[in-house]
Amino acid sequence: MPVVDMERTESKTSDFISPNSSKWLTENLHEMDKSVKRMLKLIEEDGDSLTERVQVSQRKLELIANVGEFHQMYQLLAERYDHLTKELCNSIPSLLQVQGLGNSQSSFDQDFPLLTPDVKQGVRKSGNKIVGLNTSPSSGGVGSDLSLKEGNESSSLSSTSDSESESFNSSFNSGPPMNIDSQVLQHKVFELETELLTVKDELRTREAELELEKRRVLELQKQIAELETHVSDTDNKVVMLVEELEVTKERLKGSAEGANQLQGQLEVAQEAIVMLEAQLDSERRYVFELQKSIERYTADISDRDHEVRELKLAVYDAQEKYSLEKAKMQSDILCMSKEQAYLSTRVKELEVKGKELEDRILLSEAEKLEMKRLHDAQEMTLQDEINRQKAELADRREHVEVLNKDFDRLKLDYDMLMAEKDGFSAKVQMLLANMSCQDNQIQEMERHLHQLNRRHEELAAGSENAQKLVDDLKLRVEELEDEVDRQNVLIADRAEEKREVIRQLCLSVDFYRSEYQVLREFVNHKGHLVIAS
Repeated sequence: MPVVDMERTESKTSDFISPNSSKWLTENLHEMDKSVKRMLKLIEEDGDSLTERVQVSQRKLELIANVGEFHQMYQLLAERYDHLTKELCNSIPSLLQVQGLGNSQSSFDQDFPLLTPDVKQGVRKSGNKIVGLNTSPSSGGVGSDLSLKEGNESSSLSSTSDSESESFNSSFNSGPPMNIDSQVLQHKVFELETELLTVKDELRTREAELELEKRRVLELQKQIAELETHVSDTDNKVVMLVEELEVTKERLKGSAEGANQLQGQLEVAQEAIVMLEAQLDSERRYVFELQKSIERYTADISDRDHEVRELKLAVYDAQEKYSLEKAKMQSDILCMSKEQAYLSTRVKELEVKGKELEDRILLSEAEKLEMKRLHDAQEMTLQDEINRQKAELADRREHVEVLNKDFDRLKLDYDMLMAEKDGFSAKVQMLLANMSCQDNQIQEMERHLHQLNRRHEELAAGSENAQKLVDDLKLRVEELEDEVDRQNVLIADRAEEKREVIRQLCLSVDFYRSEYQVLREFVNHKGHLVIAS
């Protein structure tokens, strides 16, 4: 309908166009084409980044259609403005020559039709569509769903970590009593649990920061919607100014004397249109800048999400390593406790056997004294048998010397066993010294952990140093793994030393048992000889 009106006005008016107005019109149309191309390009870019969502694709098509309609209406408005300037330029010299107002008014009524209601309704409809483009909270809904999902994941992660720590503490408390090495390992496991808790707290803070960023994006989208409503209001103002321009045309038809006044009003209206168009361009530039900032914030949010996923994977790996190390340490602690109990029982048994041997030696000495007393009595009563018993006495003296030698040798063996026991006690002291050295190392590790905690607090202020924190944690985990390997090697060496000591003790016990058998046989043989005599 407006195109037919423009063709009629072009056929009835002359082709006179001022150079200034045509130049301004072409420049304005060229700038409008550029801005429309930029808007379409931005729409295509936003659509490509979210192609998986059907709602966003539908909004993209609707937005492209609205932009095309807005561009067409702007071109129609520019063409209408050009026709109006032509008509004014043609009507001003003709009005100076016309004498009757009625004829001029009827001719102007026939030559210059106003905007039809259909055009006005189309302008208002297009303005309402443009206003309602970005008001749907699709992006905000996605962000809220994502934040809720991340919150559920973080809560599940924290609950699993708490349950694991409680189960470990209960199993550790219900186990058998441990030695100093087990206490050190328990302390080290507790330190690892504190490190995991600090990392999880940092993850929660990062998720809170992400939710704040998403809220800022939603606020920016609301601002864009408000600016679009403002742009639609400026478009409505332009339409109203065009209608006022039509009213001024009708007033020009009424009298030739008001032509200069209407020309001034037309210039004022043109200046107002120029100002409104400049304001419209500034508002569009501001909208474009806000869209850029939204894209930048969405990119930052995606980077933050990627970092959070990496941190979660790192925490999951650390938990697995921690569970493996915990099981290994528990098995090592049980083995060491069993070996220690076995060695303590063996030492007690050897001490009991040594005491029994001492008692038997004292008993043999008492028997020897008793034998001497009997020999003296027999010597007093049996003087006639002295010569016959001299040879037997010499033999007995030789046996006594052998017995004394055996006794000295057994005493030497006992002294050797006591020396070995002292050596074992020295080794135990050395192991205790090594354990104290390990305690010092653990204190150094605790100081290092405190330094790491301070670094965590310093790095929590910015998201750019999160990767450094992850690297430090990985290095710390590697150092702890190396420390566990070194402790395993040390435990293996200690176990080997204990096995060697046990083997030597077994050999000495076997030797002592064999010697005791010989002594017992000798004593029995001597007893039989005494009884026979």
